[in-house]
Amino acid sequence: MKLLIVLMAISFFTTSLGLNHRSRMSDRLRSSHKQEGCNCLNGGTCKTYPYTQRYRCLCPMGFYGANCNIDIRAQCYNEKGQDYRGIASETFHGSKCLPWNSPLLHEEMYNAGRRDAVKLGLGDHNYCRNPDGASKPWCYYQARLKIVSMHCDIPTCKTDSESATTCGQRSHKLFRIVQGRSTPVESQPWIATIFRHSRKYHQDSFICGGSLINPCWVVTAAHCFPESTKPEDYNIILGNSKLDETDHDKEQRFQVQKIILHEDYTDETGAYVNDIALVKIRSASGYCAVENDYVQTICLPPSNLSLKNGYECEIAGYGQQDSSDWFYSQILKSARVQLISQHLCRSEAYYGKLITSNMFCAGDPQWKVDACKGDSGGPLSCEHNGNMHLYGVISWGDDCAKQNKPGVYTRVTHYLPWINSHMNGDNVFKSRNFYK
Repeated sequence: MKLLIVLMAISFFTTSLGLNHRSRMSDRLRSSHKQEGCNCLNGGTCKTYPYTQRYRCLCPMGFYGANCNIDIRAQCYNEKGQDYRGIASETFHGSKCLPWNSPLLHEEMYNAGRRDAVKLGLGDHNYCRNPDGASKPWCYYQARLKIVSMHCDIPTCKTDSESATTCGQRSHKLFRIVQGRSTPVESQPWIATIFRHSRKYHQDSFICGGSLINPCWVVTAAHCFPESTKPEDYNIILGNSKLDETDHDKEQRFQVQKIILHEDYTDETGAYVNDIALVKIRSASGYCAVENDYVQTICLPPSNLSLKNGYECEIAGYGQQDSSDWFYSQILKSARVQLISQHLCRSEAYYGKLITSNMFCAGDPQWKVDACKGDSGGPLSCEHNGNMHLYGVISWGDDCAKQNKPGVYTRVTHYLPWINSHMNGDNVFKSRNFYK
């Protein structure tokens, strides 16, 4: 009898351990399942709800969907468009696409019920996708009693090797100089704004301007980037006139794919020497900039272009209106400045030996207009043969609009081989800071 009781106790104890073990295993499986289900893409972060298996993705600006897998700014596709995640939803014939989770597609090979639906871009939407490697994105639509697939009406993106058909052109030519008045982005459609993401504060901070010289490339100043910088820390916006507002109808947002600083950049002399950088941009869907009234490339100058002293050019940016200001301008501004002779700029009354042949000065004869902190990396553009050319990159200066201390600019004509070499993929120039 005692033996029977002992055996029953052992059995009960073992069963309890088994139940507890299974319970813990079940908890781990549920936790694992929940974590696996939280598949946030394109920089989305997962928010889980305690004591449940529910979660949702908090998407960065420009993306939405259950997995942040829909890019509302994608306006074109690369190659076959298998990575296209935009919102086009009509066929070439203008037929409306069926949702991928429609019951009508239950028997079709590609629908939202597939296990790999998220990977293929399929879901609770009717946006064009290319899940089967066809020649371009497509969708299903209903033609009377039949379900038919057809390619969608989406343009292809320009590649790195395709230059802009026109550069340095704009739909508006407006100059509204300082004094807080805004300049429409149409008058400076090549202006780029560079933001750095703070993981600590979970927000983006504006750091510098830039100029779009190719649908996939922006020129800016090297001093905008610390030595330890990484491409994923930055994003670039084109086509917006205001820093603190999002204009979905105009702006285009990009991730940074590469940052290339000039290999001889230094600030050891007290000035920024070889202050130039190239930034390669690409959206999460793989496209470069799409040119329109608000986004255009600026021309690179001919290598022999040497403009006369007093020649009037333009500067543009979001910099401070005064060196004593605490904040950057929230609106895009542009101004006219005049080129200053190299001899005068190198005189003791100005900057002396700090000025190298790779720099030049420009300013306002009345010392009332100048670039200031926050304008760094932006364009000094000059008109030549009917097109605007990137003649200089805003680099440095002693204070802002200070007498005999004009703005100093990187002379772009001296860096054309360096720029073209990197844009064309020719690694003749080995950069110290070549981040991939």
